[in-house]
Amino acid sequence: MAACASKTPSRTIDAMQKRVDKVERRVEKLYNNDFDYLVKQYQALDTTVARNKDIQYEMVLLQAYLQQFETQRVVIKESAEYSRKQLSDLKDDINNNLYDEKTTSRYIQDEEKELHMMEAQIKYFQEKFDEQRKVVKQLRKE
Repeated sequence: MAACASKTPSRTIDAMQKRVDKVERRVEKLYNNDFDYLVKQYQALDTTVARNKDIQYEMVLLQAYLQQFETQRVVIKESAEYSRKQLSDLKDDINNNLYDEKTTSRYIQDEEKELHMMEAQIKYFQEKFDEQRKVVKQLRKE
């Protein structure tokens, strides 16, 4: 019975570590695809459409999202790295029976909150970048 109970938190941690890996992949994909594309589109709009039409609002908003992501990308990556270490240490501690069930559960919940925050940030930026892609596409048509 005790062996079965100790596997459950360990499996939970394994699943959380996979989610951390996914966070890192998604943040890099956002950077390499969406961010890079939008930076190039910003530059193109700035040298073309913006010279003939007042698109200052759209340009300022796009620039703000790009700057926000550039800053938060570093934070998300550092958080993911820290979470990976915390989860690994927690798994070792659980395997060495250092914590009771209540303490283990609390630590897992704490890590879950951090992981959820990173996932929410990525979702936020994906949504904003998707919206900005549509804006850029529309501006380039006009």
